[in-house]
Amino acid sequence: MDRRKSVRTVGFMYGGYVLRYMYLIIVVPFYSRTLGVVGYSQVLASMSLMSVIWMLVAYGFEPVGMRDISKAQSVSECNEILSLHLSARLVNGFVGACVGIIATMCSPVLSQIPMIGIMATLLGIVSGINLGWLFQGRHQFRTPIIIEVFGFALSLVLVLTIVRGPKDAVWVIASLLIAGVASSVIAYGLAIAQLGWPRFKWTGIVALIRSSTMLFVYSSAPRLLTASSTYLLTLLSTPAQVGYFGAAERFAAIGLGLMGPAAQVFIPTITRQLSLGDAEGAHQTTRRGAVLLMSYGLIACCGALTLSPFVLPLILGASFAHSAHILQIFAWMFPFVAFNEFIAGYVLLPRRKDRLLASVGLGTAVLNILVALMLAPRFGAVGLAFARVIGEATLSVILLAMMARLDLIRLIPGFGRASITIKTAFNIRHPTPGSKDD
Repeated sequence: MDRRKSVRTVGFMYGGYVLRYMYLIIVVPFYSRTLGVVGYSQVLASMSLMSVIWMLVAYGFEPVGMRDISKAQSVSECNEILSLHLSARLVNGFVGACVGIIATMCSPVLSQIPMIGIMATLLGIVSGINLGWLFQGRHQFRTPIIIEVFGFALSLVLVLTIVRGPKDAVWVIASLLIAGVASSVIAYGLAIAQLGWPRFKWTGIVALIRSSTMLFVYSSAPRLLTASSTYLLTLLSTPAQVGYFGAAERFAAIGLGLMGPAAQVFIPTITRQLSLGDAEGAHQTTRRGAVLLMSYGLIACCGALTLSPFVLPLILGASFAHSAHILQIFAWMFPFVAFNEFIAGYVLLPRRKDRLLASVGLGTAVLNILVALMLAPRFGAVGLAFARVIGEATLSVILLAMMARLDLIRLIPGFGRASITIKTAFNIRHPTPGSKDD
């Protein structure tokens, strides 16, 4: 992909994300003012459960599928990949359903309205079998954005029509579920028209799960903790703390989500360049992605620190003023997340360093859980926010050491001349050709 086309594609995708956040700007104040703290905490807890089920169903298949599809040479090969991934997701969907039902019964917030937890579980399964990875891997970047915008529009109409008071939290999830199913029907219709009907197949599911496990451990394990944070707080603190944290985390997720469109373009592009032997082109694309991501991380940090006390009470109402302080804590997480997303997605993932990513992700996820369990019961939402920042900062240090060890630190803008100093600081030797770290 040439630079001009890349800029146009990224611009289109960010345009789609602007519409996504315009949607959130409408519905988040509507939820907080219409449902109140308790009703909104039920929506936030159910959305947290939905995200967990989504992670379990997707199980790291998305980056593997995107990487495989980007290298496929024929329609029949693409159909085989689609069939295998859909089959694996359906199997995981059964597991996700069981987990969702148990989690609903165990949560003091969700068990009051079991139906909201069940619908959140179904929404997580529907989200987990989405086909965004397929279209992105085939460089049809605009298709999933258009389908997503349609889903937002449909859910917005349903929410504003049906939700009228604090007892209507369940209808929020029902509206999202209807929109999710409608979007999936459109996506699968387009995929079938291009590639033919997918076939359920048992053969290859175990191998796919095995090959995806390393990426799941790295990407989904920390994301699983992130997605389950609000649910975890329902077990460790009060409903009010759940509402404050959930609202702040929602805005933090908006900021973090703006890193997504660029990744959906850069990752398959870098993968394709490496598969074609264009190492220098891949390096240039990687550095451009680094500048974009890390610049955004710093800007988002400054914006959240300065604007949170004014914006959140204005949007959510005075009852959510405490959420502004929590969002200011989240602000320190943005630069670290940007750096981590760049190293993992733009450098290590296209170069198939899955096992290294898995070991790092598992270690930091365990640390994150331990810190959260220590801080959340005592400090509530503030403690859980600090746990997220500590986890991301630790991950950044580990990934920086890994980049130095693999002699890839030159891909970080401004770090080319500093590589020797960093290697010395971490006592790292250059890997010899043919070694397992090479």
